[in-house]
Amino acid sequence: MKFGLLWHSFSSGNLGVGALSISNMLLIDEAARKCGITPEFLIIGSSGPCDYPPSTERFKYEFIEFNEKALLKNPHGLYQAISSCDAVFDIGEGDSFSDIYGAKRLIKLLVSKGMALGGRVPLILSPQTIGPFKADWATKTSAWAMKKSTMVFARDHQSFDVLKQLGIVNRDEVIDVAFALPFDRQSEHRDPNKLAVGLSVSALLHHGGYEGTANQFGLRADYKALTDRLIRTLLERGHEVHLVPHVIPIGFPAEDDYTVSQQLQQQYPELKLAPRFKGPIEAKSYISGMDFFVGARMHATIGAFSAGVPVVPLAYSRKFAGLYQSLDYHRVVDLKTEDTESALELVLAHLDNREQLKAEVAASGAIIRRKLDAYSAGLEQILATLHQPQAAYQR
Repeated sequence: MKFGLLWHSFSSGNLGVGALSISNMLLIDEAARKCGITPEFLIIGSSGPCDYPPSTERFKYEFIEFNEKALLKNPHGLYQAISSCDAVFDIGEGDSFSDIYGAKRLIKLLVSKGMALGGRVPLILSPQTIGPFKADWATKTSAWAMKKSTMVFARDHQSFDVLKQLGIVNRDEVIDVAFALPFDRQSEHRDPNKLAVGLSVSALLHHGGYEGTANQFGLRADYKALTDRLIRTLLERGHEVHLVPHVIPIGFPAEDDYTVSQQLQQQYPELKLAPRFKGPIEAKSYISGMDFFVGARMHATIGAFSAGVPVVPLAYSRKFAGLYQSLDYHRVVDLKTEDTESALELVLAHLDNREQLKAEVAASGAIIRRKLDAYSAGLEQILATLHQPQAAYQR
């Protein structure tokens, strides 16, 4: 059977999208084989400068790019490709099913969903952030698409609440699939005699938003000032500070964490700069060697958390709090409510209390396993009923 993986990518410079894509393919493949299905995959999404394809020995897949150019040049070709699938699993690049990033991105996602639904292909929304939707048109069209979908999986409490408010009956709450991303624990890149602190600096927040927008996300804290003060404090304490870029596109400086990290290293030569990773597994493996991690890129913090590293996520949207509250982990520092001084104090307090954080991370492991198992069970039930179109998904 042929499954479309919509808004997945094995070349995106956003390694969070890559982590979701690899993990979701692994989970769907495993569920399909349990159902006696040998799957083929059509990856439908954005291309990028990286290349981290899964093993071709196990996975058979093709890729088709979905962007504005392809929509204008060959919309029928995109429609035919999507319609050729037996089911489409749409992960929305994790958090793009919202209008907080602008109308154009949401419209593109809605068009792709419409192609699947128009082709009468079962559409499953894999675990992702749902909303927020600010505009009335965004709310109504998104609700319509979800009501027409076979199943909608939310990855956190807040997204699940949105589904309930919108009257989406075919819903379930599970977890971000990137928690299932494999890795190899590494420590050779750090000094064993120093405390190694990983810092994932977000170019997006550093520049104020997309295209240099002044404080697009309405932060109370000054992100650039917070980053600068945190680095200086950590270095003054004698810690080994590693800059870990997690969004590394080429040609998009507003989003390129690597370029911003290079600039910071020029300002503070004592900083260690992680390599421009080839893919998300390499990034998670590097992060696993840290003693403590701070990040404004959510999937960098997920990489740390799922590798057992005590972590302080720096939130600029509700997706952070929603996800970590679902894990009973309450160490997120909200940059929309904290000012620069209070945010710095919270991060440093958590650093001093890192053993307690490490224990809390470990305690959340059982929740992660239960929620991943729930998603896998849901996948198996959906895949088993593809030969029985009248059967409904039930939990």
